Formats: sequence, C-alpha cells, structure tokens
Amino acid sequence: MSGYGNQNADLMIIDYSVSYSEDNANSYYSGRSGEMLKDMIENVLKLKVEDVYFTHAVKCKPLNSNIPSDSEWDSCKSYLFSQIEFVKPKVVVTLGKDAYAKVTSEEENFGSVRGHVVDFKDYKLVPILHPNHLLRNPDDKKIAFNDLKTIKSCL
Repeated sequence: MSGYGNQNADLMIIDYSVSYSEDNANSYYSGRSGEMLKDMIENVLKLKVEDVYFTHAVKCKPLNSNIPSDSEWDSCKSYLFSQIEFVKPKVVVTLGKDAYAKVTSEEENFGSVRGHVVDFKDYKLVPILHPNHLLRNPDDKKIAFNDLKTIKSCL
C-alpha cells in the first residue's frame, strides 16, 4: 500500500504501518479507526477525504508480527521521503508515536511535541494521537480536537 489521494494535497497524513484490517480490505483506513479519521478530516478540518494524501511509513503489512522490523522501515523510508517531496504538502501529519518516531528519527519526545507544529525539512509537521488510541481512550478526543485546530490553522 504505497499511498493514495490528491497528489497536489496541502495535507499529507502518514500512519506507521499497514494494519490487519487495511491489509484484509486492501483499503486505507478501514474499520472504526478509518471512519474516525474520515470524520476528523471532514467534520473538523472541513476537507474532503479526496483532497488529502494518505500513506504509511512502512508500506506493507509486517511479516510475522504487527510490528515492522527495522529492515522493513529501512526498505521503505526513501520511498516515503520521495512521496513527501513529490506531493509537497503544506502540512504533514503523523498518526501516533511510532509514525512520528520513524519520520523524524525522534524516539523520545512524542508527548511534548504532540499537537505542536514541528519544523521538518521544508514542511510543517504536526504529530497527533492515532485514531486507534482515541477509540481506546475516548477522553483524549478533546486533545485531538485541539490538535486538529492547530492543523487547520496551518492550511
């Protein structure tokens, strides 16, 4: 699953890796998590899903586990960075700690940067909580709403 969406998008959303449900459905952001992400885009950011570019840091379902290996990331990272340069979005959003860590090579500080605009190459990057986290922790939806307002202000 190499990526899809508007190749001239102002917003690029990067998830960490392909989930079991995405792999089975052969569709991006399927299931409850995908519906939540779609609602976040349409109802808060006031964008159409078709106006966004979606991709994963690790492009295929990890072998033998749900956690991609370092070699799987290493085989995908140049493709991901080429995608970012090709699309040239105004804002790059990483979903969750793992996507943020891989894209930025910052392992430690997700909690302190989540919801803030981070300078990343020539782009504004905003790390946010993953929709799966929000499904398990509904009280954090207020935090996510504020993070989405930050994204919207950058577009």
